[in-house]
Amino acid sequence: MRTFSKGFVVVLFGALLGLAACDQQEGPMEKAGEKVDQAVDDMTNEGPMEKAGESADQTWQDTKEASKEALDKTKQAGEDTWEKTKETGEDVKDAVTGENQN
Repeated sequence: MRTFSKGFVVVLFGALLGLAACDQQEGPMEKAGEKVDQAVDDMTNEGPMEKAGESADQTWQDTKEASKEALDKTKQAGEDTWEKTKETGEDVKDAVTGENQN
């Protein structure tokens, strides 16, 4: 029975030390870990990387819109040029054949 008591005292003493260790104030490594956690939170939520990503997304959207507008204007200019070319071709044809002359 005596061995059991000694073992029990050792286990109890170890448990008390473990509980006492939980009550200690934060050490430098704990504080450093919290700073790292905060930095990661800042980067993943609204930190500089998130803001840079949002800025890149906005720039991409602006570029797509500007490209579409430029393409639409180029297409319209091409269609206008084609119409003018056809009209000029008709005028040249009429001039050569003598049609529509007063």
